[in-house]
Amino acid sequence: MSGQSSNDDIFVFIMRHGEAESLRLDDKSRQLTDAGRAQVSRAATWLREEWCPDGTVDLALVSPYRRTRQTYDMLSLDIHAAKMEIFADITPDGDAQNVHDYLDARLAMSKARDQNLKRIVLVSHMPLVSYLVDAMCDSYTTSLFATASIAVIRYNVHTHKGSLEVHYQGR
Repeated sequence: MSGQSSNDDIFVFIMRHGEAESLRLDDKSRQLTDAGRAQVSRAATWLREEWCPDGTVDLALVSPYRRTRQTYDMLSLDIHAAKMEIFADITPDGDAQNVHDYLDARLAMSKARDQNLKRIVLVSHMPLVSYLVDAMCDSYTTSLFATASIAVIRYNVHTHKGSLEVHYQGR
């Protein structure tokens, strides 16, 4: 099955928010459109069917912007996170290497506390999502993310490197 991994691997699901309304004065306040909500619903179904058959992840990290919080709310109808945190560093202009370093520190801390994280979903924005895949996989292809798309990274907690398993671009 797709969602199984070795003891040294975890899965990180890097998701871009669904389609949002047109740019306004305040980018942080943009909301999902009806089409964006439908995209997220399809993506959540795919994630549950292919990678999270029990309907759970251990941790969700979500950008503070309205459209990402709405995306997470839609996603959580199908995928329950044991813990959800708003993460201020995963905005459109966030630094991918800092986020990667944070994930490594977070994973080390959870392992030290014997609270191993096995599946993490991160809901953010372009271009950060593209740069984060590159940083985590040590590949510099800068994949484009359609709205509500999800990159599945198999990530080794010891080597601090991942591999892109699949990039869901919607259906």
